[in-house]
Formats: sequence, structure tokens, C-alpha cells
Amino acid sequence: MAVIRELFDQQMFMYENRTHRVPGRIVSLAQPWIRPINRGKAKQRTEFGPKFDASIADGMIDIERFDFKAFNESQDLATTIDHYFDVHGYYPDEILADTLYRTRENRQLCQRLGIRLSGPRLGRKPKKMDAKQRQVDRDAEKRCGKIERGFAFMKGPLGLSLVRTKTVASIAVTIDIAINLANLKMLLRLFNGPILIFVKYKQEFILIHYQIHVSGSRNVA
Repeated sequence: MAVIRELFDQQMFMYENRTHRVPGRIVSLAQPWIRPINRGKAKQRTEFGPKFDASIADGMIDIERFDFKAFNESQDLATTIDHYFDVHGYYPDEILADTLYRTRENRQLCQRLGIRLSGPRLGRKPKKMDAKQRQVDRDAEKRCGKIERGFAFMKGPLGLSLVRTKTVASIAVTIDIAINLANLKMLLRLFNGPILIFVKYKQEFILIHYQIHVSGSRNVA
């Protein structure tokens, strides 16, 4: 009843004020924790569901923040750096980040800690650029592409582009499983060794043999 009452108050507020916006707008009675998130993408400007900020260190993906409300992930870089220090005992030499993270505060933080903040530059590209800097930017773009392919793998085969579970717990578990599977794939590629899984179903035993075969530049699971 509390959710229905809040929904009624929101609808009445928008009606009386002739607006379509209200803070913390409820869009689903079945999932009252869901909030509209403006992505600003051409295909779908507004999305509904969880948003999480992830980092990749040595090929392993880790969730830095998870929420059903919109947030500015550029404000989490300091926390991410502290998390890296807690895990490894030292700060990274370099952080490869998207343009969104390259704020003045984050650049000053990385400079103070002796961390090189790489990634797409802010503003227009200079007309004249020395060959060394051009090569650094190209290398950063290539590594960014590799990271994006990792996230595309989670969105595609692992199903994070459309999470169909309904409860908060099941949604969190779905995302956690996808990230763990992506990390497992990375470990299999690193060690190139098989995994044997024994499963007992009723009175039958099932053996699952999993191994990644590397052929040229293509990886086949």
C-alpha cells in the first residue's frame, strides 16, 4: 500500500504541475525499485534496470558500484583506486578510462598519486600532434577496444543486454554470474587448460569437459 500511495502522490504532483518529471519516479508496481535511467544513446535514450560501474585489472572484472538509480560513475574513480590499493598493496601505474572519467578532479588525483590517466582526450583533437603522442593515443584506443569487446561479450552471450529476472536478488545474481563467467573465460585463455565438472542428476553422473582452443586471433569456447 505504501508503494501505491507514493505512486498516487507522484502522479498527482505531475498532473497538478503539468509536468512529466518527478524525483524517484515509480515506473512499475511489480518492481518499485526500478527507476528510469537516461543513457543518452541514439537507439534507446531511456533504460530501466540496474546500473553498475565495473573495473578491469589484469583482465579480471570487478564491480565497483551497483544501483538501480542513475549515478555519475566519474565520481567513483577515487574509490576504485583505493579498492585497487587495498587488493594489490600499491597503486596502478596507469588507468585507462573513458572520457567521462577524465574530469579535472580525477586528473589532479591521478597526478598526485603518480598514476598516468590514459584514454580519449577531452575536447577537439589538436591539428598538429607529434608522432610519439599519436602512437600513445592509438595504443590507448586499441586497448579501449579490447575492453569494450569484453563488455560486449557479457551483454551478448551472457545476456546482460536484457536481464529478465524480476527480484533485486535474482537480478544481482544474474549480473554476478555473468561477470564470474567472463572472468573464468579469461583464466581459461590464460592457462589454456581444461576444466572437468562432475554433475549428479538424479541417478546419473554427467561429465562436462570445457576448454578454450586458440586458433590464430580467434578464441573458440
